[in-house]
Amino acid sequence: MSRYVKNLATGRSADEIMRIASEYLQSAGFVYKDERGEMCWRKGVGALAAPQFMKVEAAADGTAHIESWMAGMALMPGVYGGEMDPSEGAYGFAVKAALMKKVRELEARLGGTPVAGAVASNPEAASPGAVAAGWYPDPAARHEQRYWDGAQWTANVADAGQTAVDPQGAS
Repeated sequence: MSRYVKNLATGRSADEIMRIASEYLQSAGFVYKDERGEMCWRKGVGALAAPQFMKVEAAADGTAHIESWMAGMALMPGVYGGEMDPSEGAYGFAVKAALMKKVRELEARLGGTPVAGAVASNPEAASPGAVAAGWYPDPAARHEQRYWDGAQWTANVADAGQTAVDPQGAS
């Protein structure tokens, strides 16, 4: 099982997280249903491309847990097997890119700061190193990604794989 997974400390209520996710995913053509014993959002049946899936869970502390994946191989409509992380690998790149665009939009709508697991909703209050340094969706929604240094957002940003500096968007 290979999935994209992200936890965001949003500062929102669990109900608000789920409302935002439901409204956006429905507008993007996803349907909430039981998929092999797991409640998630599904788009497509595998007729032209592998089905796409998103799962959103909300914690009482305002943390949104997001998972996204695609069916590994669609043999025929409704018949598929395996899972693929849409953020990795070249196989099915066009469908993966489209799904990741939707994931990034959902993350932007929810806002917040990436967290490792279900740590405190304020990353500055988390123990040092609890949130891994790395590139994450830009919480300011000014760029595709912004670098989190493990303690705070930096001015380093990236769009379409090209890095730049945006001091106005850093917080």
